[in-house]
Amino acid sequence: MPIEQVYVTELPWDPQRPEAVVITCVDGRWYRHFQEFAKVRLEAGLCTDFMAVPGGIEPMTLADDVPKDFNFFRRRLEALVEAHGTRRIIIIAHQDCAWYRARMETATPEVMRARQIADMRRAAAWLRARFESVTVEPYFARRSGTTPEKVVFEAV
Repeated sequence: MPIEQVYVTELPWDPQRPEAVVITCVDGRWYRHFQEFAKVRLEAGLCTDFMAVPGGIEPMTLADDVPKDFNFFRRRLEALVEAHGTRRIIIIAHQDCAWYRARMETATPEVMRARQIADMRRAAAWLRARFESVTVEPYFARRSGTTPEKVVFEAV
C-alpha cells in the first residue's frame, strides 16, 4: 500500500496562544509523562508550549562557562515569552538524564540529582529576576515502584 504524500489531522486549529511553556529534556521515554503532568496536574492546557533540549534547563546555568549556549537558549525563551504572553514557565528535570550523566560520569545517582536540582534552582532564580510577572515552577521527575514503574513529579 503506497504512503500518501499529505496528512491532514483530525484536530481543529486553535489560534489561542498558550499561557505556559514547559522546559524539559528531549528524552522521549519521559515526554508523554511530562505532557500528562503539565496537562492534568498543572492544568497548563492542551496548547502548552514545550522547549526541549538535552539536559533541559541546563543551558540556563552556563552564562559564565558556555555563554554561547546560554545566549542561544535565553534569546529563544525571551522571544517566546514576549510573543506568546507566557504567564508560567514550568521546568522539569528527570532521573537518569543522559546529558548530565555524560558530564558527571563518576557521580552517584544521588549526586547527579542534587546537581540537577541545584541547576534548576539557579535557573529558576534567573528566570524569576528576568521575567518578574511570570510564575516559575521547577519539578523533578523520577521513576517509582516496580513493574510497571510509574513516574512521580516532585516540586523543587
